[in-house]
Amino acid sequence: MTMTTLPRVLCSLLLAALVAACAKREPLPGDSVSADGAVTLSPPRLGTAPAEAREAREPLGPVESRLFPPELVMEHQNALAITAEQKAAILAETEKGQAAMLRLQWELQGEKEKLVELLDADRADEARVAEAAARVMDRETKVKASHLGMLVRVKNVLTPEQQAKLRAIRAGARPASADASSDASPAGGSDAAAGR
Repeated sequence: MTMTTLPRVLCSLLLAALVAACAKREPLPGDSVSADGAVTLSPPRLGTAPAEAREAREPLGPVESRLFPPELVMEHQNALAITAEQKAAILAETEKGQAAMLRLQWELQGEKEKLVELLDADRADEARVAEAAARVMDRETKVKASHLGMLVRVKNVLTPEQQAKLRAIRAGARPASADASSDASPAGGSDAAAGR
């Protein structure tokens, strides 16, 4: 195989992989990080229902079900008996994670725009599209890795008991240590978190 045919073979393989991914209804490069910065660690769930309705009835993916977004912890900090030290650690991890995510999302968006520009041409240069798609997927992987790392660090701050309570809250069950005064509270708080 000559050096001139190698790039063609690699581009053909990448294009075949992209076509196969489309046929399997998997996301194309850049599809698992939404415009608002939300990261999907599992393949996105496709459907026409609004996101809130889908989240309320669809189970979490195998990765998300084992992790706890900082917002969920924050919404239930009293029920979880989050300590001052835990709060400080979770805030620090969240702030650090958001700063890294913002930088990475800027890079990802820039690479997405370059890919879109290449695809706008009447005849797209396959080799350039493949290179641009590879850069988008590389940035997307970095975004996912950064988000996953933050979620793991947040989980590691929580005790096993707090994690069990969060799983119960997310499943829609009342935490075991919820006191009777919470009966008078509005029902919206835990219902909103249950779909996460």
